[in-house]
Amino acid sequence: MEFLEIEWCTPLYQEALDLRHRVLREPLGLRLTAEELDGEYADLHFGLRNGSENLVAVLSAKPLTSSAVKLRQMAVDPEKQGEGLGAKLLGEVESALVKKGYSQFQLNARETAIGFYEKAGYTAVGETFTEISLPHRKMVKPHVDV
Repeated sequence: MEFLEIEWCTPLYQEALDLRHRVLREPLGLRLTAEELDGEYADLHFGLRNGSENLVAVLSAKPLTSSAVKLRQMAVDPEKQGEGLGAKLLGEVESALVKKGYSQFQLNARETAIGFYEKAGYTAVGETFTEISLPHRKMVKPHVDV
């Protein structure tokens, strides 16, 4: 499995958008909008590719400060879910971000994914809220050391 940093506005970035749409929006009858994608040029994008095949997992990170980042848009190909790729990608992304100077991570997790992030050391904070028609919780992982 190859870990990649994906450059914005490249064919690989478009492939990541396609996977995100298929996994995160299409099942809800939604589409990724231009408004949602505005500003992604400043985000960091990562993925896992199985050899020379297509991307099988993606995750983006939005810098908030010089040390804090918000993880977002994690998607794993439905045919590959349950194989540990989400955990592998999350660990690789955390390592890459620590090397870039980030140590405080946060994200908005769908309620169905809270257990996954708790296993990775994240803690839910605050109340449940609705985002893209689904219940979410803010989760944090301060002072990451990888």
